[in-house]
Amino acid sequence: MIEVDEILYRWSKGLNERKIAQSLGISRNTVRKVLFQAKSQGLNLDCREASENGTLKDLFDRLYKKKSIKGPAEAYFSRHHGQIEEWLSTPHMTVTQMARLFKDQDGRVSETSLRRYIHKYIPSLPSSTLHLVTTPGQQAQVDFGYAGLMKDPISQKMRKAYAFVMTLSHSRYRFVRFVFRQDSKSWVDCHIRAFHFFGGVTLTVMIDNLKAGIIKPDIYDPVLNRTYGELEKHYGFVCDPTKVRVPKHKGKVERSITLIRQQVISGKVFKDIEEANAYALQWCRHEIGMRPSRTTGQAPWDLFIKEEKALLKPLPSEDYEYATWQELKVHRDHHIVFEGSFYSLPTQYIGTMVWVRASHRMVDIYANHQRIKQHVRSYRRGQWVTDRQDYPKYARAFLERDKAWCLEQGRCGGPSTYQFLSQVLEKPGVINQRKAQAVLRLAEKYGSGRLEAACARSIIFENYSYRSLKGILTQGLDKRLVQEDCRTPLPKQGSYLRQRHDLQPIQGVCL
Repeated sequence: MIEVDEILYRWSKGLNERKIAQSLGISRNTVRKVLFQAKSQGLNLDCREASENGTLKDLFDRLYKKKSIKGPAEAYFSRHHGQIEEWLSTPHMTVTQMARLFKDQDGRVSETSLRRYIHKYIPSLPSSTLHLVTTPGQQAQVDFGYAGLMKDPISQKMRKAYAFVMTLSHSRYRFVRFVFRQDSKSWVDCHIRAFHFFGGVTLTVMIDNLKAGIIKPDIYDPVLNRTYGELEKHYGFVCDPTKVRVPKHKGKVERSITLIRQQVISGKVFKDIEEANAYALQWCRHEIGMRPSRTTGQAPWDLFIKEEKALLKPLPSEDYEYATWQELKVHRDHHIVFEGSFYSLPTQYIGTMVWVRASHRMVDIYANHQRIKQHVRSYRRGQWVTDRQDYPKYARAFLERDKAWCLEQGRCGGPSTYQFLSQVLEKPGVINQRKAQAVLRLAEKYGSGRLEAACARSIIFENYSYRSLKGILTQGLDKRLVQEDCRTPLPKQGSYLRQRHDLQPIQGVCL
């Protein structure tokens, strides 16, 4: 359009075709063509009228706009234009699927021709982004990115490494740390290190929807990981998750991942991950931090010191102590199982789901948002951490009344009671413990004096049966002297039970 206007302008000033072509750097045939079309439109040497009444635009369209000649494919799709628009508004519809549907109707249809037709006649809005201005200290963006293989200094093996990056949105000042895992512990540790690197905390932290930060993604009401929620409260920032699979919403930190791959990792060989982390800190502070950013026009370090550092929230007096949260079920044995160890709970919680918060030293158990139990944490798998007060009264009584307790009660009851119980508990076993407890319960009904006499009577007859002891008390035999029931003295060990005259030979029988 500008070219046509210039040709007509120079023509109005009296220049011939050759001089117009030389001045504009175009061929004389093109100049001649434009002037011929202008004269055929009745244009005179005053080109201002042509620009004002739109004749110049008509002339341009006639000269340069190519006539569209529809081919057979385009003519076919134009007849189904409404159907194509309807399909495009259908959820999950693709051009490939539309081509399949056309083939099912009319046979062979080119997918490429369909794409060309949609691009020409049903154009979509171009993708675009918005520049969001963030005030100093307002926001930090966080992300993980794959960083290749690095050596583990502990196992001396090559492992997959990931780059944790936190970028301050206002100044573009960055913190980078390489880790081997993207779990909750590494996630929290990297946040704490980043806050110390910056010397403060921003008002919000924008993250994506990894499990270490967000348990259940949602565009409006995401469910925060409990550990990350505790970190949020401890340092006083607000978690600001992005939409799922929309990385451009945190474009500042996404760009940082690319820079790390290009300027920190590419072409460099590190002894191990610790050396890589030392170099990453030096790169953040003294290299990329000193280069002016294209967006802000200033070096990140300078902008951070001048405008942002003073507006960061101060760090708390103590760092957050990492704790793991897990929802577990209370089993019939009164215990939950956390990382291979067993922790007890009261009977009323059997069969319910509880939340476990495990720090370095303690295990806290919550139900209905209240702490119901606390145990010292065990790091040995298979260890039972049990509070006997969690058991019901009858079970607790059985466990508490062990061998030592029974013997002590027997000593208080008298020497015969103690001797009887010592004989019962001589052999280990739950049944003997149960039997000793039953013997002591007889004193609650008959008194310790009668139990002492009954035990003395049983010892004389060397009878340590519980039923016999109870029978003595029931029949009142403990009140009778032993001589009354032993008119014939007991034989010595190894002697005959009958006298010699009792064994007279029977007539006709040979002995």
